Amino acid sequence: MSIQAVNAADLVDVYKRAIEQNNDYKLIQNNKKISETQYDQTSSTIFPEINFSAGRNDTTIERYVGPGSNTNYDTDSYNLTLRQPVFRLSFFDELEKSKFQLDKSSTYELYHKKIVGIKTVELYFELINNKNKVREYEEKFNLAKKRLNAAEKLFVNGSITRTEYISFQNELESSKISKDIVVNALDSTRADIYLFTGKRIAEIHNVNMEIKLANKIYNIKEVIRTALRSFETILMANQDLSISRSDLDSNKSQHYPTLDIVASYDYVDVSEGTRFGANKREASTVGISLNFPIYQGGYQSARVSESRIKFENASIKLEQAKRELEIEIIDSIKNLEIQKGLIHIDKINYQNANESFIAAKKGFMSGIYTDIEVQESKINLISTKNKYISTVLSYLLQDLNIKKYTNDIDVLDIQEINSILIW
Repeated sequence: MSIQAVNAADLVDVYKRAIEQNNDYKLIQNNKKISETQYDQTSSTIFPEINFSAGRNDTTIERYVGPGSNTNYDTDSYNLTLRQPVFRLSFFDELEKSKFQLDKSSTYELYHKKIVGIKTVELYFELINNKNKVREYEEKFNLAKKRLNAAEKLFVNGSITRTEYISFQNELESSKISKDIVVNALDSTRADIYLFTGKRIAEIHNVNMEIKLANKIYNIKEVIRTALRSFETILMANQDLSISRSDLDSNKSQHYPTLDIVASYDYVDVSEGTRFGANKREASTVGISLNFPIYQGGYQSARVSESRIKFENASIKLEQAKRELEIEIIDSIKNLEIQKGLIHIDKINYQNANESFIAAKKGFMSGIYTDIEVQESKINLISTKNKYISTVLSYLLQDLNIKKYTNDIDVLDIQEINSILIW
């Protein structure tokens, strides 16, 4: 099996690979897991805190003056404490804030999955366009060589000047540079796909020229209404607003008292050798700890003011996100309508160029056209075909971008686009 066959991939294969191997998407998935653990950490603060400590001290008396006898002695001690929070008003606000942060991580993961799908299609389409351009510029380079060969004969015969001959040389050099540019662009796109998916691709699909595209019609008001209710950027802006509101409530609640149940058990064992002989002591304590915050130098008040401003900023950002989304949707749907018109025009130009090329080939067989004229007609056909393909791809990508506002983008959407492509 050839290397090209191994590195052949259709759009669905590239998409599945991107979902599994894209590093940015993996990082976002891990960030969601971090949010889950942070939520668990916040939840755990309401549970009892139990601590156990043990110690042993060896006491050496170097010199003692006083009544009684005193020698070296050891002390063993054990302590067990339990603190059970009973009333912490800020706990509920912090837990709510942590829940909204987890929700935002989940929303961002869904949003980025859409972005992976759109970016996959964009890169694959870019690969198609660049590969088509390479063929076009290779033909232009071949034409420039043919023209230079013909010019050499004319120059030798004295039919053209040296200046005219040099212009054909410059045309060849210019076409070579243009060809190298599009080849580099193709290699660059392949590198981008490798970075995006972790897979190198050689053979790809192209647009089926016989395909009939569905006439997509979108109701702008309906798309905007749905997007404002369910699109991820709006959901995340709302979640940021909820997070800042919970943070404000949490900081306010720091002014309220806290109530804990406290229990402890102490055990002390002192060996013989002390002034009063060996002794043991056990003690247990159960009580309630009530804490009233009175003065913190204005620190907590400043935090409340800060969180209130952040809440106002989140409200402003939500409103701005709604405005931007509305403009994006209107522009996207209008651009889709423009693409429809361009497809019709480019298709007609392609069909006319195809008829001209067929006529040129027949004219060449009849001796009416030269091989250079046939080559020019072929290049015009390839150029108009590439333009038509590029317009179709832009239309498909634009349609996918509109879908993201109201629906998830999954493998079914990619399969639908893939059905328009052929080897």
